[in-house]
Amino acid sequence: MPFKVGRTFAAALVISLLVEMQLAVNGYASRKAKIAFASMRDGNSDIYVMDGDGGNQRRVTVNPSRDWLPAWSPDGKRIAFVSNRNNGNKNHKQIWVIDADGTNPVRLTDGVSDSYPDWSPDGKTILYVAGHIAQNHDLAPGGIVAMDADGNNKRLLKNRGGIHPSWSPDGDRIAYISGNIGRDTQVHVMDADGGNPRQLTRDTELKHMPSWSPDGGHIAYESEGRIWVMNSDGKNQRRLTNIAGDEHPTWSPQSDAVAFHAERKGGGRGIYMVDVANGAVNVMQHAPSFGDGQPDWHNPGELFVSAEGSRVTMWGRLKNFTSILR
Repeated sequence: MPFKVGRTFAAALVISLLVEMQLAVNGYASRKAKIAFASMRDGNSDIYVMDGDGGNQRRVTVNPSRDWLPAWSPDGKRIAFVSNRNNGNKNHKQIWVIDADGTNPVRLTDGVSDSYPDWSPDGKTILYVAGHIAQNHDLAPGGIVAMDADGNNKRLLKNRGGIHPSWSPDGDRIAYISGNIGRDTQVHVMDADGGNPRQLTRDTELKHMPSWSPDGGHIAYESEGRIWVMNSDGKNQRRLTNIAGDEHPTWSPQSDAVAFHAERKGGGRGIYMVDVANGAVNVMQHAPSFGDGQPDWHNPGELFVSAEGSRVTMWGRLKNFTSILR
């Protein structure tokens, strides 16, 4: 009996320490969260970074070509983005990656129209959309492509009907848009290898830009220029914003808010945030003539108490650990 009590005490102590560590991690995430975005404020589309509260804005790409659609790596050390800087051909766009301070730019793709990069949770793989692929190319006819983070080992996951990929936080699934582009597009989800596709939304409104919440429980998306949210299984769809022109949702690290870009009367063109619980909208930054948008909210924390249905959870780790002590 004393030994069993000792094990129970040890388990309780470990749980307490891990919970405290979790709270510390979430607190760190709140303090250190960053948002990357694109802006025309210096006369050209470049990548900028700001703190999660909209402060400390700084430019990270300086190039006469256009840079846009930034996407943070999970460790926050790199940013993938789209650029037409290659060989001076302004009509072509490829996926590039830079260090978070703007140094060491590297081109990862060689397509004519590559866009919408998104990192896997482990940082080893980048998804993107490949368009205008020659028929004799390995990736023909184009669509959602996965590649290693260094640009090697490209493989087609979904044909041309798939765009706007977003990886689930457990790395097992990918949300994306599929359908007749411009006429009938809906949110779908598939396994990380491209298998087992299934449709989550079914109505007449066009869908764009699904974004998976860090806790794994929800997917935000754009529908007819407004921000919506639903459970990750497609249930409980509800509208978060009511003004047309709200686009490009991205989740806060705590999964309690969604940032997006919009052009709103009185607030100008800029980046806004909507509270998922009550729908309250606040401006994070705006500058009517700058064309700021396409936000990507970096999540510096790695441990979350995930919603039901998510496979990787702190609670699951605690249960596994305490079962060992029994």
